[in-house]
Amino acid sequence: MTHEQFFGRIEAILRPMGFQEDDGEEFLDPPLDVLRYESRKTRLHWVPVLGRALGVVAIARQPVDLSGSPPDQRRLIERLSRAVHGRFPPWPRGGSGLVIGLTAVVLTPAPIRFDEEETLGSALAVDRRSRVVPLGLLRINLGQEAMAVAVGPAPLEVFPEPVALADGLAEHLGRFVPPLELE
Repeated sequence: MTHEQFFGRIEAILRPMGFQEDDGEEFLDPPLDVLRYESRKTRLHWVPVLGRALGVVAIARQPVDLSGSPPDQRRLIERLSRAVHGRFPPWPRGGSGLVIGLTAVVLTPAPIRFDEEETLGSALAVDRRSRVVPLGLLRINLGQEAMAVAVGPAPLEVFPEPVALADGLAEHLGRFVPPLELE
């Protein structure tokens, strides 16, 4: 799958949900290359100040200094959280609100392994004092046409994007299913 096809599929999944594209950015230290952001304003609560939230899908390349191990994936989520927090501040005109639900889509040249989905889930458990809450992590190898997915607990009526991306991309990218254990 090419990058153009991949981004076309992402747009087809997110546009009907109200997401808008925003340019990516590159950071040198620590290294992080966000290809682009997709964002959508949403409501968590009826009180206007407390109720504003933002759903963000950050599409990034796997940094060369991080591997696919759970601690390195946690570091990647933390880097993405800092980038998203800086990009979408809470209070300027029409700000993003107090909470940002982050879905990370990471393009990697490393092969997707059969046991990767089990290890990705631990990467979503990061510092809860941040206003950026990691909702999902999708690791994708376009050359292999494979992906691994971890989706954390989230109010799906407010932040449906991790599940929608996982389901929509599963039609085009393979996922490894763990072997059946027969008794």
